Amino acid sequence: MAVSKYSSMVNETIGGLFNGVTEAPHERRLNSQSSEMTNCYPSLAKGVQKRNPTQFMQEFSGYPEDLFIHSYNRGAGNEEYLLLIKNGAWVVLDATTGLLLVNASGSPISWATSSYLNVPSGSLVKEAFSLVTVGDTTYVVNKHKVTALDAATDDNGDSDWESTFYYWVKRTTEIAYGTTRSNAKGYQYYVYNASGVKVPSGGIEGTDGVEVATAIATALGAGATSKGSVVRRLNSTGYKGADSWGDQATESWVGTTRKLQDLPSSLGFDGAVIEISGDDKNAFANYYVKADGAVYKETFRPGLQNSFNAATLPHKFERTASGPFTLSTITWASRGVGDADSAPAPSFVGSALSDIFFYKNRLGLLCNDNVVLSEVGEYYNFFPTTVTDVLDSDPIDVAVDSNKAVKLTHAMPFNKELLIFGENAQYTVSSSEVLSPRDVNIQVSTAYSADAHVSPVGLGPNVYFTIHQGHSTDVREYYVVPDTSVNDAANVNSHCPTYLPCIRQLAGSVMNDMLFALGGKTNEVFVYNFFWQGNEKVQSAWHKWEFPQLSKAINIQVLGNDLLVFGVSLADSTKIQLVKVSLSLTKDFTAEAPYLDKTSAVGSTPYSSLIELSKWGINTSEGVSDNQRLKLLLKDVSITSKPGSSYSLVVASRGKSKRYDNTVIEPGLYPSNLLYPSTTTATTTALYPLGIEYTVQGDSKFATPGSVNNQTLYLLNDAGVGFQLETLNYRGTLIQTSRNL
Repeated sequence: MAVSKYSSMVNETIGGLFNGVTEAPHERRLNSQSSEMTNCYPSLAKGVQKRNPTQFMQEFSGYPEDLFIHSYNRGAGNEEYLLLIKNGAWVVLDATTGLLLVNASGSPISWATSSYLNVPSGSLVKEAFSLVTVGDTTYVVNKHKVTALDAATDDNGDSDWESTFYYWVKRTTEIAYGTTRSNAKGYQYYVYNASGVKVPSGGIEGTDGVEVATAIATALGAGATSKGSVVRRLNSTGYKGADSWGDQATESWVGTTRKLQDLPSSLGFDGAVIEISGDDKNAFANYYVKADGAVYKETFRPGLQNSFNAATLPHKFERTASGPFTLSTITWASRGVGDADSAPAPSFVGSALSDIFFYKNRLGLLCNDNVVLSEVGEYYNFFPTTVTDVLDSDPIDVAVDSNKAVKLTHAMPFNKELLIFGENAQYTVSSSEVLSPRDVNIQVSTAYSADAHVSPVGLGPNVYFTIHQGHSTDVREYYVVPDTSVNDAANVNSHCPTYLPCIRQLAGSVMNDMLFALGGKTNEVFVYNFFWQGNEKVQSAWHKWEFPQLSKAINIQVLGNDLLVFGVSLADSTKIQLVKVSLSLTKDFTAEAPYLDKTSAVGSTPYSSLIELSKWGINTSEGVSDNQRLKLLLKDVSITSKPGSSYSLVVASRGKSKRYDNTVIEPGLYPSNLLYPSTTTATTTALYPLGIEYTVQGDSKFATPGSVNNQTLYLLNDAGVGFQLETLNYRGTLIQTSRNL
């Protein structure tokens, strides 16, 4: 067997590092991916730029780290607000300045207390609330508050309705008899009391209904009165009316009658409540009416708890005409018709709510395994308006059909449907035509164990949610499979499965196709840039932004074209800072100089951008992997960048690193000593060990001799200027060993 070696010069151009970080083996990576990317902004159009510097907004003393924050864009000029909630209190900031709102006299409006915002000991405020804004009203749900009906009962103005006896003389006649028919008589009218005794014993004969009713009332004694041809007697359970014409000349009832047609056109006793029990021809079971002059209005059964305890239900923040906000209870609609069976209290009563949302002109609530939607256009009504029919506009109260325990956590509109997140599955709420209680249904869409404490984020046609995986997090992208009606949820960080720590919050920018993920334990915010070209995702880039002025980032919000970051000040751990980062790609990055993060109204600090490049490899097997039976010796690396770019190439090999600095002023001009002297010793312990020698040379082509497997390349910018890196070109020698048998 003979062994021979073949070598050849090879080079490859990398069209950009726009696909961010991967943890895949180097042989399986895309050329556009890197091992790490910090404080950069990758894009298809402009390559990789330095992230925009932060703008200092405000610093707050006495604010806790455990905050729930809701951003609110009124859509009118620069009216943007930040609503902050701590345990038992709330405050509103102007999002454009970070300042507290002021009252009519110009004084700042500080924290206001509310018992509805109290959170049990041991619970996190940041996980305790759900808010949704509709117009100028923001609704808030405390997930720990158990909802309840008001303890008071409503007798509907007729507390004795079930024991009140009514006797209606609906028909009279005059029967002539005798040879000359000169004699006449009428029907006999009488009542049987609770003991079965006929009252009066001889009955009442008459041809005038009013006179008969008066006589019957007199015979019934105390508690009996008559109006027109109707007799009413209180406390008369068991009474029954009769007549001599087979009981067809009268109608009588105690509390309940079968049909509305069995009632007189005018009862005469306004406010009387009568139950209509219905018969086999009716689609309804029973309903109640209340006499009101010549009409009967549908009403509710007396004696029920019909109203909500408003202190336990969602509250509302409202912006007043003068500017400040108020927090108040809501006047929820009470039950107006039916009873506990035909118009039951919403299923959320007696339980805590898990989310509040707005869908198809209905206010929605989640509770346990139920989705509850208000009446169309009447956000505060969760009772039907009639029980004699089912209206399309009626409230909807539907449960997930499952043989397992279901806990619904979040809801949001998606693709003309309502997407519901449970702890172990996702569901869609839909109907065949108009969303109505007639044909609404909930179907299982996907089955993922979504994190109940991280609210999903909708960006364009997709929804992003998280799944905890021990010490890391998966982020999934929920979408409709093209050309189908099937939904799926792809793992968008499958190529870097341990890159994201335990994520506690998501935020998104529709304008910039960016998703932000916050762990909440460091000063890092993880960023996902993506771009769709038709049905193909051509960019899927994870990377991270660090904020050196903060020891910990605690909340993120996206408003307009800015990312707002709340964090604990590095300089003073008792203070909370609010900083802002523009998400716009700059047309001219050189105009942004200096690239310094603001630490106060006057102070600033530099921040470093770093890219750890993937190891270069050559694919010789026409497959998807680089061939491992190769020895690749790297000769040099060329970098194409925009004029004004400042960056360094650091080569780490066998415990020693070399740093090559380069600032491009104009094409072809690369002064070697603009940033550093010709030789220096670095002390940047955050990136490299102490005592490593760095040398400087001023050309865009950097000599990097050595095996690609024995060295790691970094692109570094720790100066107060920016960069725009476009392409890389590697040159080297490929040595392949083959065996001849």
